[in-house]
Amino acid sequence: MTLFPSAEILRRRADIGLIAAFFVLVWLPSADSFLHLDRAEAPQENRLPAVFPKFQPSLAGIGKFLAGTEAYFADHFGFRRQLVRWQQRWQWKIFHDAQGGNAHSVLAGKGDWLFFTEPRTVNDIIGAMPLTSAELESWRTLLTGRRDWLRERGIRYLLVIPPDKQSVYSDHLPDWLADRIGPPQRLDQLLDHMRKHSDVPILDLRATLLDAKKSGDTYLHTDTHWNARGAFAAYRSIVQEVAALGIPSTPLDADAFDISIAAKGPTGDLAQMMGQEGSLLEKNTPAFSPKPSLPPTRLRMEPDLFPKKWTPGTEPRVMENPAAHGKMVMFHDSFAQHLFLFLGQNFGRIVFVWQPYWDKPVIEREKPDIVVDEILQRVLIFLDPEEARKNDERTEAAPATK
Repeated sequence: MTLFPSAEILRRRADIGLIAAFFVLVWLPSADSFLHLDRAEAPQENRLPAVFPKFQPSLAGIGKFLAGTEAYFADHFGFRRQLVRWQQRWQWKIFHDAQGGNAHSVLAGKGDWLFFTEPRTVNDIIGAMPLTSAELESWRTLLTGRRDWLRERGIRYLLVIPPDKQSVYSDHLPDWLADRIGPPQRLDQLLDHMRKHSDVPILDLRATLLDAKKSGDTYLHTDTHWNARGAFAAYRSIVQEVAALGIPSTPLDADAFDISIAAKGPTGDLAQMMGQEGSLLEKNTPAFSPKPSLPPTRLRMEPDLFPKKWTPGTEPRVMENPAAHGKMVMFHDSFAQHLFLFLGQNFGRIVFVWQPYWDKPVIEREKPDIVVDEILQRVLIFLDPEEARKNDERTEAAPATK
């Protein structure tokens, strides 16, 4: 005869199991703090985690210490990384909410398109944040001053503006935002003001990218940046504009490169901000490789080119091509990284500097034929031109090129 546990015994076992599970869950965060059990990657939150505060023996110091301690443990409690990852993943899968706890916003567009947005960017899209007359004049003063300073030294100048993804793919924005797009947008204001009050050469790449997208996607779906196809179209426009400024150069055609399409590629930065590295991958990503008939180019880092500390990966780079002629200095942001390969085919030496401000001693030492400012649309329209002008006036000497 089989004897089954009584209801009372089953209830006790359930209670014991519940108590045991409770204690395990309560002590797991502490166990992780000592044993480092959480193997999840740290989520991208665009901020540094709080550090443990220093104690100061005063009433105000005690208050700051307690507040700092709370912030520290909120950023470092056990299994926080895994919990944040789960929260981001479930928030996207269940609610299609792309923000995922990130300090910056990621906007989910139509299909698998993601866009980088923040309140200022959205306000610009709908024309709710126009530039003032004083700000427009500050921009004219900055850009005209840069051009005139170079002109005195026989150097040409060009401002290149890559468009934000939403300027090229507004048709993939969600309807609630696409329906509200309207003037005055800051970039249009700036370009109109510069056309009326100066002759500074400015290359607005919006038309170039809008035309290029007829042949295929020019921006990554899960990333803020253009892809190789978009960068190639931008390269051709830049070289043509440089030639129009009097520096002979002819852009290469697409048949100078082997072009491949990767069915799946790495997750873009927007998906990473959402914690969706494993679930949102790039698809059909183009890649350009120079054919063997093209001369070999060499790209190397030059961290000693400027007397400052650089964030890893943003150190100045030098591209050299012994078969080409002409010298360029380009101050740029992350969009120019896709241009290195292409521009290196047209110039003997290019110095790439990842910052929107100038270092005039380096320009004077390099003696380039042209200085190019590559500034992304959203960076340009929210950059403080007066701050940029002050940074341009730095006069410390830069070390000699090795």
